[in-house]
Amino acid sequence: MSSSAANVAGTESGAAFCASVEDALKNGRPDSVPDEELQRVLSAAVRLYSAKSEDRALAPFGEQPVNATEAVTAICAIMRAADLNFFDLQMWYRRGERE
Repeated sequence: MSSSAANVAGTESGAAFCASVEDALKNGRPDSVPDEELQRVLSAAVRLYSAKSEDRALAPFGEQPVNATEAVTAICAIMRAADLNFFDLQMWYRRGERE
């Protein structure tokens, strides 16, 4: 598969995932998206965001921002999974201000 064909396939599958999430949330059925699929997508998105924002400013959310509760819920879960504490977070948070 060529690079451009892979990009199109990835974009289509990403759009399909987002559509299924929007549908699940709109209908009050978040469990209709399998946990394993969510974990796989979240992990890939975090790794890609980290790589792409390494040397440039990149807003984490586009046209579909999250609210404070959604952000903090995800942040706390990611911190626990990565075995980070608030001191660790403070060191990294300040890093962006100096760059």
